Amino acid sequence: MTKPRDIFYTISMLEVGAGRDAIEIGNIGKARACARKGCFVAINYWLEDHPDKDWGTTAISMLNKLQEDHSIPGNIREAAYRLTKRVDQNFETGFEEDPVTDGEMIVEYFLDPERLGE
Repeated sequence: MTKPRDIFYTISMLEVGAGRDAIEIGNIGKARACARKGCFVAINYWLEDHPDKDWGTTAISMLNKLQEDHSIPGNIREAAYRLTKRVDQNFETGFEEDPVTDGEMIVEYFLDPERLGE
């Protein structure tokens, strides 16, 4: 029998994978959006077991709240920051970005079976 975590992991990684496809055609904006969607699915699943955390109902609100939560490792908070950084008029964030890697890192963290107690 498939565990719910496995279903959410698959959905999350499919979204992040769509970001990889977007990078291949040069669409970094779409890659960031896909990575955020994948993170949303993973974080939303994790939040079901953490009702004390009011992180909102959108990918951006969840990623913003994640950045503020110092119980989350720094590298995960930094990945969330990069995924939510606004672009300038040239559609740049001001740093080298890899939204797919950031998305994968966040999904892996929040859907880690040991962290979920599975």
